[in-house]
Amino acid sequence: MFLSTRNYDYFYNFLVKSSKKNCENISQKKLDLLLFEKKKFPTLNYLLFLIYITISGKIFKKNRAQIHYHDIEIGRFVLSQTFRNYDCYLNKFKFYYKLFRNFFNAGSLINTCDYYNTKFKINGVYVDHCGYLNGIIFSYFALKNSIVYTNNYPHGIYFVNYKKNKSKYLLKYENSLRINVKKKLNSSQKRKTAVKISNIVKKATYIPYMAKTNYKKLDDMDYKSFDYVVYCHSFTDGQLWNGYSGFENTLDWLEFTLDNLVQKNKKTLIKPHPNFYNRSMSAEAIWDAKIYNTVVKKYKKYKNLCFIKIPIHNYLLLKRLNKDCILLSGFGTAILESAYMNFKSICTTHNTFDQKFKISNMWKNKKEYLKLMNLDASKLKAPSKDDLLELIYTLIFHYPSTYHKDFYNRIIMRNLKLSKKHFEQGLFKKKSSEIANIDGLVEKKIITEISETIFEVKKVNK
Repeated sequence: MFLSTRNYDYFYNFLVKSSKKNCENISQKKLDLLLFEKKKFPTLNYLLFLIYITISGKIFKKNRAQIHYHDIEIGRFVLSQTFRNYDCYLNKFKFYYKLFRNFFNAGSLINTCDYYNTKFKINGVYVDHCGYLNGIIFSYFALKNSIVYTNNYPHGIYFVNYKKNKSKYLLKYENSLRINVKKKLNSSQKRKTAVKISNIVKKATYIPYMAKTNYKKLDDMDYKSFDYVVYCHSFTDGQLWNGYSGFENTLDWLEFTLDNLVQKNKKTLIKPHPNFYNRSMSAEAIWDAKIYNTVVKKYKKYKNLCFIKIPIHNYLLLKRLNKDCILLSGFGTAILESAYMNFKSICTTHNTFDQKFKISNMWKNKKEYLKLMNLDASKLKAPSKDDLLELIYTLIFHYPSTYHKDFYNRIIMRNLKLSKKHFEQGLFKKKSSEIANIDGLVEKKIITEISETIFEVKKVNK
């Protein structure tokens, strides 16, 4: 059986069918599709566990992200789901209601996983949006030695075959997601990779999810006077997808960072994510802008902090900074851009790339973060240009991800002869009844092509 959290609706028609076909090739047999339908209630044992973590106060402590149930990580995914809700930033009662409710739902998911694992022979599983509560499903079937498929940046659609891969490192979702392939490049590979990283950094519309952002011009401020630049991340989307580093959300990280920079009395520029002002995005963008504005209001009394309040293209900002300016980011593209421009940066190891790539000064916890923040620019490590090229090469030419010619979106668009605009307005929103009208041979060709490009994440040598 092939278990899936998604039906054949929208572009998942191709992702689920392609994953199933890939799993059939590995298993060397045809598999029936089984749709994951969450049970309403957890087991009695889990309810007793929930009562215990509530009465004991574990659910109220700052390390609640590390709560596990029967070796399954749940606290981190519960928090990620909870902080997806804007109201949880406004009202403590609503936060704890949502938090408790999500712990309850985590138990329901585990009960459902137990049901499918007991009643059926599950050969493979497709799980969507694993950074939220569905990460519990990923973790469960990883522990049950299944073949687990999912789809997320930077890999695109990928799987881990836990039937044969016994690496404990890969049992954590974020480790399966992290870029860890590092290889030496020849001169030709370096040249074509250099062109790609130049496009990523310099072209405002090159990154797909930034293409519709309406950037504004920089003012005449003296940007060379800043000692630090802090890059804000979304406060309501994708929390903790890359793991738990001691901060429950990016707002905690931002305020911790600003509090320490205030104490150091270093002149600091705070740059909001451009999509805070992108109204073509979902409601999260509006919520992020509101939360950012509360931060601006909270810290406006500190003269050493300067907040940007418009969307700015990062390349134009980097060109205006002094070369001793230190760039701070939790994770994300800003680190790659800063390395390209030869700036020293500080970011977390809970990132999209492994720390074997020497392009930033990386920390695992708050103690390490503070230690790095207390170092002058002269004592921080400069980025390795070779490592940056190797990372970008892996991202663009190794994984079938957003930039790759065989990214699943591109395979679909090529075969259906759709422009990006028509893909987003058409097939992306179609349900299974409409997808059924697609020519059967074309659909089969798409599924075959995608199934052959699905990336297998294998054991990592740590």
